[in-house]
Amino acid sequence: MDWDLCRTFVAVAETGSFTGAARRLRSSHPTVSRKIAALESQLGTKLLARAADGLALTAQGRAFREHAEAMSAAALRAETAVSARGRKARGTVKLSIGATLASHWLMPHLPAFLRAHDHIELEVITYPYPASVRRREADVVLRPFDSGEENLVGRKIGRLGTGFYASPRYAAGRLLPEKPAAWKGHSVIGFADRASNAQLARWSDAVTRQGTIVMRCSSQGDMLAAVRAGIGISALSCFVAESYPDLLRVAPQKLASVADLWLLAHPDLVDLPAVRAVVDFVAECARRDRARLRG
Repeated sequence: MDWDLCRTFVAVAETGSFTGAARRLRSSHPTVSRKIAALESQLGTKLLARAADGLALTAQGRAFREHAEAMSAAALRAETAVSARGRKARGTVKLSIGATLASHWLMPHLPAFLRAHDHIELEVITYPYPASVRRREADVVLRPFDSGEENLVGRKIGRLGTGFYASPRYAAGRLLPEKPAAWKGHSVIGFADRASNAQLARWSDAVTRQGTIVMRCSSQGDMLAAVRAGIGISALSCFVAESYPDLLRVAPQKLASVADLWLLAHPDLVDLPAVRAVVDFVAECARRDRARLRG
């Protein structure tokens, strides 16, 4: 049986569409559709059926998926066993990381790493975040929670601190708040994407409840831009805000360490030299920057 056809089927089963599978496999919708048709022809049965929200597995498809995923796991173990004996780290490694951490923290560290590992091609994936290692969307993930339901290995490598910041333009002629009652009359920039920032949004709302929400933003980049424009006060990751010497820390005692940083990889991938090199590099960066990340 052609493994490439089985690999395509697993991608379709996990993404629920030919388009999603094509994106993951870096292929095209017609190619994926053609491979599924070829696999169904080989097996003499329908594996997929149209559904209202995409594609659904037939009974035969569900049964075949178990075997195809076992084949995928075996192929991954075989790749690891061979590659782990190589002398030099090489190949492509996909690192899933939040966009803010990627741009404001990790990127400045990368030139030295890439010079030292010129046989590694690093893919930095910020969307969707966090990517799934189980579905092979990423090889390594850096995220604010542990392995959850995925069978991953790794450790906590740091903790992120968050504080309130304002621009000199906003602070001019104002007394910045130090106590809860002092927030009255102040403009606050809140969180629009409360689903992904629930804990932080609750903390911000509780501290600034005497203030006035003048706008909400769904990304930290927009919140930073709003603060620098003098629109109001906002909660920002300390490692981001303190990269801008002009920003002022508001109520310095109001600091929340709301997110652990977990560095995780699939147990069948972690011994690949290239993956191990990326894991060790990110962990060492976090160790050196521990105080900066905590704020």
